[in-house]
Amino acid sequence: MIKKILLAICVVSLVSCDPSDDGDSGRTNNDFQYFPLTVNNSWDYDVTTGANSSSETLTVATVTGTEYTLSSNPATPVGFMSQILTGGELKAESGKLIGNGVIGFDLQGLNNFNVPITNGVLYDQNATSNEELFSVEGNNTQTVQTYDLDFNYTVKTKQLSPLSQMTVNGVTYQDIIHSQLIVNLSITTEFTIAGFTQDVPILQPADAIVVDNYWSKDVGLIKSDYELNYSLEDFSSLGVSLPVPQSANIQSEQTLTGYTIVN
Repeated sequence: MIKKILLAICVVSLVSCDPSDDGDSGRTNNDFQYFPLTVNNSWDYDVTTGANSSSETLTVATVTGTEYTLSSNPATPVGFMSQILTGGELKAESGKLIGNGVIGFDLQGLNNFNVPITNGVLYDQNATSNEELFSVEGNNTQTVQTYDLDFNYTVKTKQLSPLSQMTVNGVTYQDIIHSQLIVNLSITTEFTIAGFTQDVPILQPADAIVVDNYWSKDVGLIKSDYELNYSLEDFSSLGVSLPVPQSANIQSEQTLTGYTIVN
């Protein structure tokens, strides 16, 4: 089953926003209360992907200065953002939430397709609308059946316009930061047709994964919308059958159902 890149598969969705939510274009404060990180603070989430649903709880496990780790129950969470938040160390610095760790991507037949993230900014309280917060590029080659697939990717985050309020599971939250995580992906491979071998793009550069995250002041992550969307080139007329699904459009949502904030 392909998960998370071509990429992904399963993880995070949609809720009602006040139509007047336009907020300010920037912020000038350095408190860290858009994801309160104190030991034993916890957040309960429902994760829904199509007809599948599950629940998970994230808890602040350790605090060392401005560095933090989170644990999950179950130990391996389904939510895409839960995986990121529990997959390494977090740091709160100058109004930013910063992640360090590895984003792992699963595709049928792939092994160890991991993207290391160093100082990846998940949100910035002082960023302006549409400001890019973080970007990293890389590549990975995987052999799937008889094909060597060359992946080129860019992982980036950016800040979007804040919202004055948002309603999630019947609860209205105030003062919302809206950030976005994007995985842009392209794939090429070698084809031999009529005796000629050449590199052929099977996926043109596209934003294959887009994750919209909403963080409420004094509460934390209240909602995360995940979408995987790609369409490979069709070579069936040449008698070529690709070893991965031709296309996918998968949406998932992770929504807050309860939380405990110590301070």
